[in-house]
Amino acid sequence: MNESIARPVWEAVAAELRAHRHNGLGPLLTEDTVRFASARALADAGVAPAALHAEWPHPALKGSRIDLVVDDHPPVVIEFKFPREPHEKNAAWTMALGEALKDFYRLAAFPGVAKRLFVYVETARLRRYMTGAARRYGMAIEGERISLRPADTAKLPTTAAQIIGTELAAHHVQAWRDVLIEVDDELRLAVYEVDPLGAPPDPASASLAADDASDDPMPALVQPHEMSAGSREGVRQEILMAIRALLTRSGGASFTPAQVLSEMKDRGTRYADTTIRTMVTGHMCRNAPDNAARTYDDLERVDRGLYRLIP
Repeated sequence: MNESIARPVWEAVAAELRAHRHNGLGPLLTEDTVRFASARALADAGVAPAALHAEWPHPALKGSRIDLVVDDHPPVVIEFKFPREPHEKNAAWTMALGEALKDFYRLAAFPGVAKRLFVYVETARLRRYMTGAARRYGMAIEGERISLRPADTAKLPTTAAQIIGTELAAHHVQAWRDVLIEVDDELRLAVYEVDPLGAPPDPASASLAADDASDDPMPALVQPHEMSAGSREGVRQEILMAIRALLTRSGGASFTPAQVLSEMKDRGTRYADTTIRTMVTGHMCRNAPDNAARTYDDLERVDRGLYRLIP
């Protein structure tokens, strides 16, 4: 079945995206559109629909899911990324960078024998940013060969580094571009095959997040009583990013701890549920009870089980 996953499949995906954009539907295209187009192209190429599975739990990264899995021997695991074009004002370029890079790490961390594919759809404007980022941070993230080394990842902006996470960033990850298709003048599709993790973590990368780092590439979840000041700061930054993403999508001003927890699980957090809840309702909340050991003034409780972000 793996032989069916070749260039004609991705040409069919590019053709479908091209047709949508030609018909004026470009602004409505999303990452899910790319995944569905890929599933349809795979089925047309001879892959049994029953062998296609979306949102497959990642066997090594707790709370993380693979976008699409082709049930074969060996399996094919596919991650898709189609970053929405950031607005010129307050553009979240570094977040787009971190999210795209993280998929390489997540695929490399998939254990066992498998074909690991990263399907990346990119606008011309985002490509210009990524090319500039490659020069600024000394990373080979453009061209046929992708090389992500711990020493270079440590130079990334804080937002991008936190999205990737300390444990994943401690590895050297390599990938090779198999396919590059110009969808039109403003959009292109690239497919990379990612090598599995083959080397132990680099202890020098611990400087990324103080004592959040670990020599174990798949560490146990941090429990509240184990958290040092560095660990608290690490989970705090993850929580703040999750809250901002929630509020951006909803357009609202308040949220619940359960929503934050769900968002962080979707992002593949390594922190325990109790750690996240303790941080939201205690350490980060300025009007938390006196016995909550408040540390930051990030949040405010506005009602029972309801919080807001303090500007």
